[in-house]
Amino acid sequence: MSRYFDLHTTVLIVVGHGILPEEEDRPIAYDLKREVNRRGGTSEGHTAVVVTDVWLLNNELGEFFPAIAIGGPGVNALTAQMYEELDIAYSRDQRVFVQVGTDSKRAALWGMDQTTTREAVDVFVKDGLLERFLELVWRRA
Repeated sequence: MSRYFDLHTTVLIVVGHGILPEEEDRPIAYDLKREVNRRGGTSEGHTAVVVTDVWLLNNELGEFFPAIAIGGPGVNALTAQMYEELDIAYSRDQRVFVQVGTDSKRAALWGMDQTTTREAVDVFVKDGLLERFLELVWRRA
């Protein structure tokens, strides 16, 4: 089976590089990947791939992919690059943040630790924000 990654419909789930984000954020990213893939069904290119922030920022094509950053600006360079520009869709006690571009293909899900980062991802999925993000991304294609 050959793998096909469409620049416009394959969602990159981006974790920071390094021991802490690899250990704590990557498992959360794979849970989100499974949810995106479930919603994509059998549609070609409607899938997710987990990558590091270093891969995304050093790859010329990285900016064209829709992307969801997992982890805060201290551990994820993609989040650090875009968190001031993204709207806050949800926050709790200055510890949990869900940020989504109003008309973009970018989101950042993060918290002050692993538990609150997982909470941000859970809110993104359960409150319909993932669904809206995917509709925007997949409709544009």
